[in-house]
Formats: sequence, C-alpha cells, structure tokens
Amino acid sequence: MQRNEPEILVVGYNACDLTVSLPGAPPVDGKLEVDHMRLGGGGPGATAAVALARLGAQVRLATPLADDPAGGLQRTELKAAGVDVSACPAAQGAATPLAAILVDPRDGSRSILWSRGELPALAVPEDPEALLGTADLLYVDGHEPAAAAACALVARRRRLPVVMDAGTFRAGSRDLAAACTDVVSSTVFAPALAGSDDPAVALRTLRALGPERVAMTFGADGVLALDGDGFFAVPAFAVEAVDTTGAGDVFHAGYAYALVTGRGFADALRYGAATAAIKCRSWGGRGGLPTAAAVEELLATGPVRAPGGPLAGIPLRRRES
Repeated sequence: MQRNEPEILVVGYNACDLTVSLPGAPPVDGKLEVDHMRLGGGGPGATAAVALARLGAQVRLATPLADDPAGGLQRTELKAAGVDVSACPAAQGAATPLAAILVDPRDGSRSILWSRGELPALAVPEDPEALLGTADLLYVDGHEPAAAAACALVARRRRLPVVMDAGTFRAGSRDLAAACTDVVSSTVFAPALAGSDDPAVALRTLRALGPERVAMTFGADGVLALDGDGFFAVPAFAVEAVDTTGAGDVFHAGYAYALVTGRGFADALRYGAATAAIKCRSWGGRGGLPTAAAVEELLATGPVRAPGGPLAGIPLRRRES
C-alpha cells in the first residue's frame, strides 16, 4: 500500500521543561506571581519529533526515556502527539534532564537553567538498517552522535536525506556532520568547528566536511545559506513573538519536512522559518505547533523582516528557489 505521509526517524535528546513568564527578578526571600507557567516535554530531538508529526509526517523517535515522573510525562505526551516511541528504551532508575525556561514577556526572549539528568547514552543499534526501517529521512540533533552516525551511514547508502540540527559542537559532532546531507547550524556550532567567527568561513568549512547543503540560523535576523560558491539569505517572518523557546527545534523540523516532501533548498529554509515563526506566537517549546496548512498560509501572506545583524555584511546573491 502506498504511503501518503513521509516517514521520518528522529535520533536525539529529550528533556522536561518548565516554562515561566518572568517579567522581572523575584524579590530576595519573597514571592512573585507570574502570568504563565507551562510544564511539558522538551529537548531538540523530541520537540522536533512532535513538530514533524503535527505537520503530517509519520515519526519514530529513538531516545532513552527515564522511568521517573518526568519521563512518564514525556512518554505520554509523545504518544498523544502521534510519535512512535517503540524505539525509546526505558532508562530504569535514571533522572530525566530538566530545564527551567525564563521567558521575558516583553519580547519572547528566554534564559534557560538546566540539569543534565542521568540518562545513559542511546546504545549504538546492533542493526541500524532495522532501526531506520522504511524511513524517507533521518533527523538528528547531535546529542546521540554514535547512534546517530551509525544510522546516518545507512541512510547515506540508501541516498536518503540526513538532516542535522547542529546546535552545540561536542564530542562526535564533526564525524556526525560529515555523515549528513543537510546541516543547519546555530550561530555557535559552525564557528566552533571552523575556529572562526566569520559566518562565511564557518559555513565553507562545514560544507567541506561532506554535507551537500549547509546554513546558519540567526533568529529574527534570518538564515544564511551557502549555495555553490555564493551565499543567499532567507528572511525571518515578522510575527509578534510571545515565547521563542523551541524555535530552533521547530525550524529544523519544518526544514526537514519541506525537504522530504520535495521542496528545494531555499524553499525548505523558508518553510522552516515560517514553521518556527508560528510556534513563537504561543507559550512553551511545543505550544502552538502548526499544521502544514497553517505554514502554507503564512508562506503566502506573512510579512518578512529584512535580513540583518551579521548577514548585513556578507555579499549575497538573489536566490528564488
């Protein structure tokens, strides 16, 4: 039977988030009433899995889930979102990573306090072929580099896209990035890998490892992408941001969904930008995750910001698709 929805395997990280609207510093030895507090699942890979399912993909997640209350909350939330957690081993007696996310209600910016927890690393699969199954795309967030790299090698042999949300440069990141087809970097990953704060140098160094498509996200300033020998920019959408928590995770999910459904490089980046912009209108890393129809509406009607910040100093060429 023919499948209409793309199938995606996500290998990555999960956490439990408490998101708090914090208008100012609480008084010492006192109390401060806040307007919003939200408890829910988080983590780049797990949040991307939920976002992909919301867009319409069939999603299987591979991440260890603790058997503590926070881990149980995550497992329940993931299942309710339609994410297949059959590849999520139960980490007996472990503590779930926790994060307290303090959001400034004036502009949606946030600061994060977090604890790593006690989750063991995801074991390298004995049979990566079986874990990948009939997936059309592999999505990794860099937090399980050994297991992700094993799956990426299989995916590359099958000529499948392998998308990496490259947030923090850590042990195993270089080899994993080299095994991917698409690496979309934060403002710190590619510069750390390249040893240069120049975005152009960083992206050229990143692509030299082997990925076919590389880009770097700059939040409200847009996205810088390397295409052939030149660069092009993709603007961010102009929305009223309530909470930017999870925006990067959701951007990468939107990009991956667009790519696996046949869009080109620039269009996939625009799709990711629209997906993230809609999320920023709501509280919590998984609040307000859009459907594909909502993303298409913003793509057609939404105003965009002029690329700024570091992008303003880089020679860009026009790229339509």
